[in-house]
Amino acid sequence: MIKLKQLIKESLNKVVYTKPNFEFEWEEANRYPNLFSSKEDWLEKAKVGKMMTIDCDMNINNTDMCQPDVDDLEPVKLKRVKKMIDSGRIELPIVIKHKEQYELIGGNTRLVGMVNNNITTKAWVIEL
Repeated sequence: MIKLKQLIKESLNKVVYTKPNFEFEWEEANRYPNLFSSKEDWLEKAKVGKMMTIDCDMNINNTDMCQPDVDDLEPVKLKRVKKMIDSGRIELPIVIKHKEQYELIGGNTRLVGMVNNNITTKAWVIEL
C-alpha cells in the first residue's frame, strides 16, 4: 500500500529523477579524502550507487531536509532547484552510507526543495 501511495504521489508530481553529475560533485566529495583518495576513486565508487527513497528516520548527517527552512540556503541554489522542480526533472542528491551511517555529499538544497514541494525525497546512495 505504501508503494502505491508513493507511485501516485510521484505521478501527480510528474517527477523524473536524473543521475547526479559525478564530475561536478567531485568538489563536494573531495571533502572526504579518507573515503575518496582521488577523483578517479570517487568516480569509480559513485557510479555503483543506486537511487533510493530517503527519509528522516535514516538520520542523514549534513542535511536540512528534516527541518526544511529555505532562509539559510543560497539564493542561487534555490533558483536552480526551483527550475528543476518546475521542469519535473530533478538531479539526485548524493548520500553515502559508511559504517551504517548516512551522510549527504551534495544536494541539500534539492532535498529541502523536494520536502517543501511534497516530492518524494530520493537520492543516489553509495554504500562504502
